[in-house]
Amino acid sequence: MSADEKKQSARRLLGLSEQMLRAARQGEWASVAELEAQRRDLSQQLFADPVPAEAADVVNHCVRELLALDPELIQLAEAARDEAGEAVRRTQTGKTALSAYRRYSR
Repeated sequence: MSADEKKQSARRLLGLSEQMLRAARQGEWASVAELEAQRRDLSQQLFADPVPAEAADVVNHCVRELLALDPELIQLAEAARDEAGEAVRRTQTGKTALSAYRRYSR
């Protein structure tokens, strides 16, 4: 990959991260997962071989920006995970209560 291609890939990597964060803020987790797969593939391509010196500043900047976005993305994902877990627990409790009601209401 040439220096210009590395720069372009780094910018695309940052763009995918920004899209992921926007999708996470809107609760669009299927989109986040799809974008994360694209980001992972692009990251592997970008760092499969050394970054040329003439691309290092751009790549470094994009990676730093990406890393600055990730904490909020992680926080949103953890909150959504916890909320989903609570919804599952409530559903299970409701099923247990319904089952008990049916068993003893005859």
